[in-house]
Amino acid sequence: MLYHFPPGLQARVTKAYTRPYDDPINVWAGEAVEIDPGKSAQTDLFGWVWCRAPDGREGWTPEAWLEGAGNQRTLLRDFNAIELTVATGDRVLPLYSESGFIWCRTDDDRQGWLPDAFLALSM
Repeated sequence: MLYHFPPGLQARVTKAYTRPYDDPINVWAGEAVEIDPGKSAQTDLFGWVWCRAPDGREGWTPEAWLEGAGNQRTLLRDFNAIELTVATGDRVLPLYSESGFIWCRTDDDRQGWLPDAFLALSM
């Protein structure tokens, strides 16, 4: 479920994280994607499916952000699967979360996903 964090909330990275993909799927609302059921079954993360965009880029995509049935779906909102590389102790601004991941902005204005288990939230 998509959740927007209240203004002023911050987070501290409790465990270093390195992004696994340099150029993952990045799609706009209304674009069609193709779900890969075999790869989707390889995760223990609830609510994420592996998708391929029309430009060939792939990545984990929130299933709740997809519309339609079968393996061909349409995005309900813009989505970028880029994840952040961060060090323990870094501070980030959490913007919204979805199914165990939080979209964050760093002090140097990079944005991307981080697993919520790697963050401690504070006001």
